[in-house]
Amino acid sequence: MSLPRFYLPAVDWRAESLSLRGDEALHCGRVMRKTVGDEVEIFDGAGRVALSQITAVRKAEVSLQMLREWQHPPLDMQVHLLPALIKAEPWEWLLEKAVELGAASVQPVITERTVVHLTGEHLEKKMQKWHRHMIESAKQCHTPWLPRLELPCAFASAIQALPSQGVKILPALSEKSRTLREVSLGLSSGAAFVVIGPEGDFTAGEELLAEQAGFTPVTLGPLILRAETAAITTLAVLSQLGGWNERSEMRD
Repeated sequence: MSLPRFYLPAVDWRAESLSLRGDEALHCGRVMRKTVGDEVEIFDGAGRVALSQITAVRKAEVSLQMLREWQHPPLDMQVHLLPALIKAEPWEWLLEKAVELGAASVQPVITERTVVHLTGEHLEKKMQKWHRHMIESAKQCHTPWLPRLELPCAFASAIQALPSQGVKILPALSEKSRTLREVSLGLSSGAAFVVIGPEGDFTAGEELLAEQAGFTPVTLGPLILRAETAAITTLAVLSQLGGWNERSEMRD
């Protein structure tokens, strides 16, 4: 049986002693009822995991002694999702599955047909909620990786800021679409960028803009998929191509 896992950002790691605070301390001490002497795993979302033993449990802090640490090497394939913002429940489901399938980053984009618009304090609260949701998903599936969640930005700005290297994929119902198998044939490493339209899909102008930025239209089959389904279907196929490297570097 696997040990409970808790998240500690890399900036808060120390050589021997680790401390969980805030939500993670509450989850460990109050919800999971872990106590002094119990062993748990700590991860930083960047591939590092530590087997640790609890040395103290307080109201807002759990102290641990690191017993063993190891580093998972990066995934060969780095898949970056650029999905249009969609309504709350399917969006959070998309984020959850992006974590489980090993996405490297999620860049929400605002398109012409995007119906969700967030600004100011509302956006800040949503970002915190989404990040927390992703952490909980990572803890549940025991992935050592936590995708980088970016602030929403305009679709045109997002695709124009991408590097020239890497495969760029646009799932679309288009006469010019190729199959995902054709586009990804022989692809097992490097970077892949996937843009996903909102409810109602991209406009013709946006599809043209994406193609000019180097994106290849691909088909995911004859059926019209929901935005979140299209995102996760594409990610699932690409993550299988990149694969999970089971080797890890152990550090005592």
